[in-house]
Parts: sequence; C-alpha cells; structure tokens
Amino acid sequence: MSANDYGIAHQLAPELGVDTWHDAAGQPLAAYGLADMPGRYKLIFCFQDNCPGCHRSGFPTLIKLFEAFRRSPTINFAAVQTVFEEFEHNTAERGFANQQRYALPIPFGHDAGPDGTGSALMKRYRSGGTPWFILIDPNGVVLFNHYHVDADRLIDYLRDAEAKGAAPVPAGVLNWAGVLRLARDGNPEPPRRLELGDTEWRARLTPEQFHVTRRKGTEPAHSSAMCALFEPGRYACACCGTELFDAGSKFDSRSGWPSFTQALSPDVVAYHADASHGMQRIETTCNICDAHLGHVFPDGPAPSGLRYCINALALSKC
Repeated sequence: MSANDYGIAHQLAPELGVDTWHDAAGQPLAAYGLADMPGRYKLIFCFQDNCPGCHRSGFPTLIKLFEAFRRSPTINFAAVQTVFEEFEHNTAERGFANQQRYALPIPFGHDAGPDGTGSALMKRYRSGGTPWFILIDPNGVVLFNHYHVDADRLIDYLRDAEAKGAAPVPAGVLNWAGVLRLARDGNPEPPRRLELGDTEWRARLTPEQFHVTRRKGTEPAHSSAMCALFEPGRYACACCGTELFDAGSKFDSRSGWPSFTQALSPDVVAYHADASHGMQRIETTCNICDAHLGHVFPDGPAPSGLRYCINALALSKC
C-alpha cells in the first residue's frame, strides 16, 4: 500500500470499533464511541506504547492541542492504542498507563482487534501506522487522517471555527455529508425512469456524447464554451432531457468543466462511490436514465460547499 492509499479523508467517519476503554478519570468504561464524544469536532489520536515517534512527537502534539481547547466545547479528544505489531509489548495495561504518564484527562482506548490480531480502527480508517491523527467535522466527515498534524495550523483553524460558530445548512440544501450518505445508503426514487439499449442510445447521441454518458468518459478540460455560459435557464440531461441544474447555481470554478453548487431537485441526480483511476470520488449520474454526468467534490462555495463538476457533453442548455 502506497502512502496515497492511506486514510479516508472526505468520507463519512465509520464507528471506531474499539471495545476496551477507560474514561477521562482512568476508570473502565462499558462502551464508548463517536456518539459519546460531545464536541462539534472530534480528534482521535492513535498510538502504540512501543512507538518512539508517538512519544517523541505524537503525544506532545496531542497535549498542545488539548491544552488549547481544554475548556472548549468545540472539540472532543480521545486516544486509542491501535496495535498492529509487537503485541507482547503494546498491551492494554501499558497503553492505559500513558493516560497517567501524560496527565491527559481524556478517554483512552485499547484496540488489538476483536480476535487480537490487529486494530479494527486501523482497518476502518485505513491508517498507515502510529502516531496517527483523525479529525472529524460536525457533520461526521473525516477532515484529516494521517501521520502528522501541524498543531498550530489546526489550532488556528479550530479557533476560527469556534469564533464563527456552526454554520447552519439551509433547509433543502444538500451538503457533502448528505452526498456521502446517499452514496452509502442509496439514492432517492426517481420521478420516472428511461432505460434504453446501446443501439437506441447511439441513435440519439453523438459518438462523443455516447462515450461520456454511457461509457463514463471525460471530455477534455476547457473544451466547451458552456464553461463560460452564465445566462439564466436550466441544464438538462443530454440523454433523457430531464432538467438537472439551474443556471442560478452555476459558478466559475476554473476547473475546465461546467460547475454547479446544487442539483435542481433531490431526486434527479444520483450519487455513487467511485474508486476508479486510483482515486476515491463520488460519481454523479442522471437518476432517470443513469447517464454519467461527472463527479461532485466538497470544495464548492457556501451554503452547500459542493462543486458538481459536470461534463458539458452530458448536458443541454434549455
């Protein structure tokens, strides 16, 4: 596994899967999980007692972050010994001893896996070892998931979030967490369906449109004048004619593809996990005819924070 394969940033945070816990006072806990962490943001520090880097840099970073937000409801902390090697040294007893050693009044967990052969949390979060930091946002999305974190930058980021407060998402507006849940749990029922065979689609579409919409192709960046088109109107699926986006949600992303912040209605676009080309993305398709449209990303403007990056060949301007 290469370094780029680690972590699940921008995905929904799975449950930790850790069964053995001590509370902030060092007393055994019957159970503990993400729902028991009351902060808007959640930071989980993963370590092994026999890991020199954990003691040299990991715990000092955790302490700096904790002290910056000791009395703040903005962020909640937990530490977990995620054992994947030297099981005879990285025991629960030695892991929990670090709570007292570093005077950290936060929950500590021990995770050698349900069968004692390796951490369940590591598998769920695809962590690459220890020390390891996981930051989860108020919507339950993993913001950061890697070996090292810049404590000063993270403190500045969280203080800024603390000062601004939670920004409510307007009713009816889909955000990134909502997209991830749809891709994971299933898309809404479409208002109608159109299903045709390849021969019929080829008769309706140009070869370029067929390649993009029916074969999940991608047009070259900056290849369409539609990127610079911002007149009022709507954009429909090139295959079935269903209206998908309004020009009012279109913006100049400078990506080279038409970009939108929101679909016209929640039942016309479908979302699917896409691991092609060595990337973890969310594919968008027409919910009526399954035409490949493009992908959606969590780097768009407020209030949704979404950027629908759509092939112009998959759209027609109404």
